[in-house]
Amino acid sequence: MSVFKPDILAGQVAFVTGGATGIGKQIARTLGQHGAKLAIASRKQENLEAAVKELADDGLEVWFDVCDIRNPEQVEGTLAGLIQHYGRLDVLVNNAAGNFPAFMDNISYKGFRTIVDIDLLGTYNVSKAAFTAWLKEHGGNIVNITAPFDGMGVSLQAHVAAAKMGVDSLTRSCAVEWGRYGIRVNGVAPGETSGTEGGERFEAAVDMRSGNNPLGRPGTRSDIANAVLFLVSEGAGFISGQIFSVDGAACIDMLKLPPPAE
Repeated sequence: MSVFKPDILAGQVAFVTGGATGIGKQIARTLGQHGAKLAIASRKQENLEAAVKELADDGLEVWFDVCDIRNPEQVEGTLAGLIQHYGRLDVLVNNAAGNFPAFMDNISYKGFRTIVDIDLLGTYNVSKAAFTAWLKEHGGNIVNITAPFDGMGVSLQAHVAAAKMGVDSLTRSCAVEWGRYGIRVNGVAPGETSGTEGGERFEAAVDMRSGNNPLGRPGTRSDIANAVLFLVSEGAGFISGQIFSVDGAACIDMLKLPPPAE
């Protein structure tokens, strides 16, 4: 049972990059369950086809396209196809990202550049294309999926942290520049989230206690999706340029003490 009205996004079109798997698929599902028509993109056709079938089985309308967000020409083509299909775009969620755990001296030059290209440049590519193709003239919402690393040094994640802090800065800059066009731009920074490929890779590389945050549990994909839904709703109509950490307060818990013994 959702706490949001089921038609809160009725008549809107939402585009989720990396929407075929993991958090992105749950974001798409949640937006669709609240009235939005969906568009998703990914680099892998087979993932897209499986996701479209799954979402369609839930009664959701989905358009998809194979797209590498590192390629501006592909991105522009995807946006053109989306707008031709639906005739509008209201919500953009920049979710597509890359991640692998590695100490910085073991990250190859190519590997570091790849993460920056996907996470940071990809977010820029899609945001700019969406702005030019539709949002500049009609307004809308952008949510960038980032990471709760602000002001922190992060072992095994130097490449991701560098890229995501760039995404945070881009989020704020876009919010300031594009607010005059009726566009709100915010970020959501997931903490430890169960059932994601990136989380599984990280847990395999380092011994972590699950639920290492004051709330004592890992987040769920629905936790992240609900934060996105709130930010693109009218309930957040005066919120822009903000980064919301959805991590059970882990990012502000300096000592990370265990809960008291019973």
